[in-house]
This record gives sequence, C-alpha cells and structure tokens, in this order.
Amino acid sequence: MINFSIIFTVLTGLIIFIYAIEHFSKEILAASGERFRNLLRRLIKNRFSSTFVGIIFTALVQSSTATTVITASLVSAGLISFAQSLGIIFGANIGTTITAQLIALKLTSFAPYFIVIGFFISIFGKNYKYVGKVLFYFGLVFFGLTLVSDAIAPLKNDPAIINMFANTSNMFFALIAGFIFTVIVQSSSVTSGIVIILATNGLLSLEQSIPLLLGANIGTTATTLIASSKLNLFAKRSAMAHAFFNIGGALLLLPLIKPFVKLITYLGGSTAQQVANAHTIFNVGVALLFLILLTPFKKLIEYIVKGDEEEILLEPKYLKNSLPKSTKKSFELIEKELAYSLDTTSRMYDKAIANLKMPTAKLTNQIEKFEALSDLLDEKIEVSLLELSRRELDENEAKRIVMLVRLSNAIEQLSDFAEDLSNLPKSENFQASEEAMLGIDLVYVKLRDYFDLINDNFLNLRKKKIDINIESIITKSYARHVKIIKNKTTYAPSLFVESLSLMEGAVNKLKEIAHLSVSYEELKRK
Repeated sequence: MINFSIIFTVLTGLIIFIYAIEHFSKEILAASGERFRNLLRRLIKNRFSSTFVGIIFTALVQSSTATTVITASLVSAGLISFAQSLGIIFGANIGTTITAQLIALKLTSFAPYFIVIGFFISIFGKNYKYVGKVLFYFGLVFFGLTLVSDAIAPLKNDPAIINMFANTSNMFFALIAGFIFTVIVQSSSVTSGIVIILATNGLLSLEQSIPLLLGANIGTTATTLIASSKLNLFAKRSAMAHAFFNIGGALLLLPLIKPFVKLITYLGGSTAQQVANAHTIFNVGVALLFLILLTPFKKLIEYIVKGDEEEILLEPKYLKNSLPKSTKKSFELIEKELAYSLDTTSRMYDKAIANLKMPTAKLTNQIEKFEALSDLLDEKIEVSLLELSRRELDENEAKRIVMLVRLSNAIEQLSDFAEDLSNLPKSENFQASEEAMLGIDLVYVKLRDYFDLINDNFLNLRKKKIDINIESIITKSYARHVKIIKNKTTYAPSLFVESLSLMEGAVNKLKEIAHLSVSYEELKRK
C-alpha cells in the first residue's frame, strides 16, 4: 500500500535540500565572485595550485557544476587559459565530495543550530548579512536531508522497496540512474547526499552506491557542455575535458569495482562513512592520475575539439610581478611589454579588416578581447613606469620614462582606431562591396608593412627607415571610390570613407610611434 505521508515528507525534504544547495551556492558566489577571479590570477601558477583552487571553491559553493561553468566562462573571457582550467576541473570533483563527508559525520544533527543562528545574523547583523545567509542555507541543506532520512527509515524492511533497489545491483543501470538524476537536479552533491542517506538506512550497499556516484560525476558535465556551446573554442575544450575526465574515471573504475569495494571495506567505518570515503578516494585518485597525464590529456582534447581560433589571455606577458631592483632590467621589461602591446594591436587590425570583409560573432569577440588586452597592458605599463619613476634616476632615465609613457598612450590610441574600424559592420547601411574592399586592401597592405617595420625594429629604429609612402595610396583609394559612387546610385559612401579615414588616422599614429621610437633609441645611446 502506498504511504503518501512518507512520499510527501521525502519530496518536501528533497525540495528543501535542492533549494538550499542552489541558494547556498548563490550566496557564496555573490560574496566571493570577484574574489574568486582575483584568487585564480594569483594561485593558478601550475597544475597543482589550480587543482587546490578547484577543491576549495567547490567545497565552498558545494557545486562542481558551478565551478566548471564559471571556469569555462573565465576561459572564454581570456582570464585563464584552457591549460590552466584543467587543474580547476580536476579539483572540482574532489571539492564536491565534502558534502558526502559531512553527511557521513552526522552533521545533519546540527542543522537546526545553523538555521537559527544564520537567520538571526542575516536579520540583525548589518555588516554580516551574507554570513548569516550562508549559515542559514548551509543548515537548510542538512535539514532537508534529515527529513528524507527520517521518512525513509521505516522502508528498509519493505519488500517492494528492497526489490526496487535490487535493480541497482546492475552497475550500468545504477550508473545511468545516477547520471539522469544528477542532470535533473543539477548537483552531484544532491545525488551523493541521497545515496548516503539510502545506504545509511540499509537500502543500498556500498557496491550498489559506487556506480550511482560515478553516474553523478558524469551527470555534472551536462550543464557545462550546454553552457559552453555559446562560448569560444577554448571554453568548449574545457567543458569537453570535464566530460572526458569524469567518463574516463568511471570507465577505469567499473572493471575494478570489486577490489575497490574490498579496499574501502578494509578501511572500516559505518556504511555511510564507507560510501563517502569511496567517493573521496576515487575522485582524489583519478585527479592525481590525470594530473600526471595532463599534457597528453590536453593534446587529446585539442585533437577532439579542433579549431584554429587564437587564445587571447588578458594578462601582461612580462610585467606580471613587481619590477626588479635593477633599473636597467626594469626598463628592459617595460620595453618588452610595449613591444608586445604593439604586436597585439597589429593583430587586432588583422581581425578588424577580416571583420570588414565578412563580419562574424567570433571575430567581434576576438577584437573586443584585443581591445581589453590593449587597455590592460597600457594600464600595467603606466603603473610600472610610475613605480620606476619613484626611484633615484638621472636626467636621461627620467626622459626615457616620459617617452615610454607617450609610446604606451600612442599604442593604446592606435588600438582605438582598430576598434572603431571593427564596429563599422554594425551599421545598418554597411555594404562590403568587392570594389570598395579592394581599395581598403591596397591601403592595408602598406599599413601592415608599416606595422611589420616598426614591430621588427621597435625601439631600435633609425630615421632613414621610418618613411613608407602610403599617403599616395590613400589618395588613389579615395579617387577610386569617387568612380564607384558615380556608377552606383544606391550606395553608402560614408562607410567606405570612414574606413579609409580610420586607416589614415592609424597611419599617422604609427608615424608618431615610429618617431617616438627613434627618439627613445637616441636617448638610450647617450
């Protein structure tokens, strides 16, 4: 006979549990979102430190899905690289086992205290409201599980329930069940929590529990894969790495499940503790294995998710730390960063011209990143120059600092022309006709030559090298366009003229950079 009281109590407990997990994650993210990004920049120096970040952040938000979706977003935004994201993904699986361990340690009995204390802090603690909310939802997570546990306790001797869970003795059925349930509830913590409650009440054995947990691991990848579909190539690779990591780990353990069960049983503890330990030991073991095989694993994902998109990271290349004590070395680092900034701007022009010919969302996104990188480099260079200016310098060194500030500003302004150029296709009247683009191409070939000349000899230019005859080509392009206007009655000449005008501005700015480079070289030789 169906016991509706038990069904509704279990459903109530599950609803409270899922609701609390979701809001607990949101409160943590709201309190530490920007902190998390700053922490990432400081800590992900290698595969082990990035794994540690993944563990800690996931343990806080209690959602590996949240961690991996945020990580994919950070990769797409250029804040971290695809390679750096792998360690965070590996760590996320370890961090999500914390819930299982807390449940196994009977933290559920403290749930009312967390709820009451958190409630009063959130109401009366003016400067600590977010702390109160975090505590409140943390307690609510375990209160929901308590309801489920108390409701199903009488069912452990029910023949119908025993027969139903007997089906999970088929490991592949259990794996699929864990996967589907986790996709539905969007949290492996929810799945693992329920599995431990069922195991505690004698409804699941350790051997039945493990495939359910493996399925839960795989289920967490669905959201990240869906979220990455709208992100760039490298975010897609991060999402695919997450999927392959979890599927690969499950495939490795399934044939070894019986000896693994013996190992966990040998370690001892209650059934709940054994299930929690199995979850933790498996995820730690797989993470260590993939960390060792990180390079070939990265290459495998790059082979599977192919693409020629350029990875643009929003970080300086040379000025990552404080300046060295040596003034000479400090100047050298700033000069290298300036050269990198100019090279970044030249690549931005390549994308902007390509976008004029055939506008795409991918090109627009890359141009926006290049512009953001240009602004970041300009800011970092100026901060470094300010730091350098506070030292005891001679007159020549002081002049060099002023010259480098002017160069940095000029390069940043040069990138603004490229951004304006890339925005032209957004106009309703934009028409990229072959005749018009031919004129733009003729100018851009010379502009690119000018870029290459300065890039190859940056801060080492001589006066005789800097003059490239480009004005006559611009004049011819304007004249060519007059003929196009004569032959076409329905045409938007202003856009073509604006394109040429922006490129003319870029030429003048490049000339300024070239002359500043010559002057700087003369100062260095003194």
